[in-house]
Amino acid sequence: MGQDNSYDFQHYPAMEAAINSEVVKAISHVFSNSFGNNPEGKPYRLGPKTTKARLESTGHVIVAQTQMAEIVGYLYARVINYSSGIVGWIDSVAVMPNHRRKKVATYLVDNLISRIPESKWVGCATPNPIAAFVITKVVKGTAYVGECNPPQEVIEMINEIRAKCPDISGVDFNHRKLLVRTNFSPVSSEDTTEWSPPHPTEPPLWWASLKNLPSDYEALLIIDRDNNFQPLISPT
Repeated sequence: MGQDNSYDFQHYPAMEAAINSEVVKAISHVFSNSFGNNPEGKPYRLGPKTTKARLESTGHVIVAQTQMAEIVGYLYARVINYSSGIVGWIDSVAVMPNHRRKKVATYLVDNLISRIPESKWVGCATPNPIAAFVITKVVKGTAYVGECNPPQEVIEMINEIRAKCPDISGVDFNHRKLLVRTNFSPVSSEDTTEWSPPHPTEPPLWWASLKNLPSDYEALLIIDRDNNFQPLISPT
């Protein structure tokens, strides 16, 4: 995929990003400005843990910056080994409002996928359907999202990796609807206009089941990359 020359995309190993105070500050700033302010007028935090702690526990950190070196988007993800393969799990992705619809998130996801060719599955938990929409456009394979009654293989994989994914560990899991009820909600008021995503021109069938999620729920997106991933050891 060709890259927009308006932006540079920088990759960091997670621990390197976590000790870079400018990167940590920028990621926190992008998240807060993506979700607006909470009812007390303060920016939302990136979950109960600090941004630095969250980055320390992940694997890949990718940021998008302007030609003036201003970070305007980020993605961080982890690689999880499980009994039947490898999962690339996207912990968080966000783009500043005035840089949306410029394919920044698309390039962030594409950058990650190019770095984890061995992953059989790509997944994420998100309250925001536009994130799932972007990921399904970039990652080729069979997508399970929304009220899709996923196959047992998907359910077993999620249950096996949950302990290794902070955002879905120890939370209620509705396997039929692929929903988790989280212990953290960035939106606790009825006014979500500052962060609700634009409606795509041709929304996928699952869009309707995600666009009005209660604020304390997140949807799981799981993509089986079928034959699109590159195994670590090629068949002989």
